[in-house]
Amino acid sequence: MTHARVLLRDTVRDRIRNAIMDGTLAPGEKLNDKELQDWLGVSRTPIRDAINELARMGLVEMEPNRFTRVASPTQEDTLASLQTLGVLYSGALRLALPVLDDETVGRIASRIDLIAQAATTDDSAAIRELAFPTFEMFVAACGNQPLIRLCRESTDGLAYAVQSQRIVDQFDGETANKVMARLAENIRARDVEAATSSLEEAFMLHLPVGAHAQ
Repeated sequence: MTHARVLLRDTVRDRIRNAIMDGTLAPGEKLNDKELQDWLGVSRTPIRDAINELARMGLVEMEPNRFTRVASPTQEDTLASLQTLGVLYSGALRLALPVLDDETVGRIASRIDLIAQAATTDDSAAIRELAFPTFEMFVAACGNQPLIRLCRESTDGLAYAVQSQRIVDQFDGETANKVMARLAENIRARDVEAATSSLEEAFMLHLPVGAHAQ
């Protein structure tokens, strides 16, 4: 595979990915090669390469000779994906918090304060906009290259499955506010064990898969 083809595939992948993540391409929407060729102005080969990669990431569903479509996360997918993100991010936090400088610790804690505030008003858009970039800061600083690589390869699909409005609908804002406020406090204190516990609670690792909050 030539370098130019790799770059074209990556460009096509990123454009389709962004359209999926921002809702331009809706959950369940069929992906037609010809329509994608017309939209992106490229041949079929980089589109199929990109679609295959997006399928591995969990953003696209494929059934040979039947359909290629944007993934449609279920209610069960939401909790399972949220918990998986919690496992990844708690590991990154455990590795990163002891070595982060004070300025970065303060910046992360302040962003989590904003998430806590957004939870009290059920502002799902603000929660989604703030949450994943904030926790990715632990990933970037953890120093564990296999974990960083795993997160980069998997978090898009997991984050897409975590429909933030579903989380807001299931879990009351007051409880979420308290959990996030406690997480921010523990991060400021550099209490790794307490911060990890709070993060795991925020990502609902205490619930069995398939459970729904009442």
